[in-house]
Amino acid sequence: MSSKGHLRAVILCVDDQEAGLELRKQVLKKAGYKALIASSARKALEIFRANHIDLVLTEHVRPAFIGGPTLAATLKMLKPQVPVAIFSADPSEWIEDKRFADVFITKLVPIDELLRAIEKLLAKSHLIAAA
Repeated sequence: MSSKGHLRAVILCVDDQEAGLELRKQVLKKAGYKALIASSARKALEIFRANHIDLVLTEHVRPAFIGGPTLAATLKMLKPQVPVAIFSADPSEWIEDKRFADVFITKLVPIDELLRAIEKLLAKSHLIAAA
């Protein structure tokens, strides 16, 4: 499903539900991506800072610090070129993050649509980086 240009792109998946993370990791791996996972904003930030990340796929997680910026805002401040996709069943949870996220993907989409959305974001970010 993934084109050769994006094969082995690194995707950071963030969700406080461990079962969802493991499933997403396996789906992404099968599609040719390398998936790193984090079950908290704090862990996501550690991974994001320490690794090359091509895209972040995040569910709603609490900010790393009480009253601090949302995870999407913090990620964009650190590396604005990395696309952030919000992956959630409830778009109303993401009102604050709409300014920072590149796209909202509902958890209700089939896997092939999720993978197409990821591919589009990666293609767009690589085109921008090449410009």
